[in-house]
Amino acid sequence: MENKKIITLRTPYKLKEYHFTPLPDRNGLRKPFVKEVRADADGTTHMVLSEEERNDPNSKYFLPEDMDIVVTEGTTFDLSDPLDYNKWEAIKDSDLIVPMRDARDENGVLLIDGDKKRYGIAEIYVDVAGEDSERRINRRKKILEAQQFVLNDSPNGILSKCRLIGRDMKNAPFTDAQDYLLEEADKHPDRVIDLYRGQDTGLQLLLLEGREKNIINKVNGWLMYGDTNLGATDEAAVMFLKSPMNTKIFEALKRHVFPEYAVQYEHQAEDKKEIEEPPVNPQSGNKKK
Repeated sequence: MENKKIITLRTPYKLKEYHFTPLPDRNGLRKPFVKEVRADADGTTHMVLSEEERNDPNSKYFLPEDMDIVVTEGTTFDLSDPLDYNKWEAIKDSDLIVPMRDARDENGVLLIDGDKKRYGIAEIYVDVAGEDSERRINRRKKILEAQQFVLNDSPNGILSKCRLIGRDMKNAPFTDAQDYLLEEADKHPDRVIDLYRGQDTGLQLLLLEGREKNIINKVNGWLMYGDTNLGATDEAAVMFLKSPMNTKIFEALKRHVFPEYAVQYEHQAEDKKEIEEPPVNPQSGNKKK
């Protein structure tokens, strides 16, 4: 904690006051600097400390378990100060507090603003000087990158990406599919970028097509291509097909799922043969055997 770092808590509800008591850790236990309290006859409380804890030079930074930590718009914590540091550590995991203004849940819903269906579950966000704006800029860059991938993609490519994230839009207008993927780029830019830049996208599409065409079937919990066990999950099947030991199976599956690939493969083989065995030059006197 040598480097001074100030965090400021912000909230859209400017006039609201929040009262927190120290939260337990992930295991439901009191954090080491939070101490049990005991009530006196007059109703006041004091921390229950062992002799070792009373002699601890850090005891002045201990927090009673019933401490009222008040937060309003603009409340700051100096993380280079041990007492402020402990107060922040005691409340930072509250569901009311999120690390940034536009934080979202796993479904892409804003945690503070919510969506059309419901209000957000959080009300306070962390503002670290310079960090918040840097995060926003980096997120905007990712969104723009993801949107560019979508806008430059072909109709077939768009439909394939939609299917890979669980939305079959082959019967929908192309613009609807493109709009859906652009919305995904706004909510989950990393996910969309991975669809275009990830090394496994082609294999995932191969498995998806194979299952839809009943070339790959689920048998007793296993993905089977004929008599070949590809694995129990799509992830396991991807790893199987990526293995150099299974190249022949991968090539056979690809030609089976995409027959047009087989034709292309044969043309490439014929072209290669012609290059290896060039036609006879009549003037050379050499005859092709």
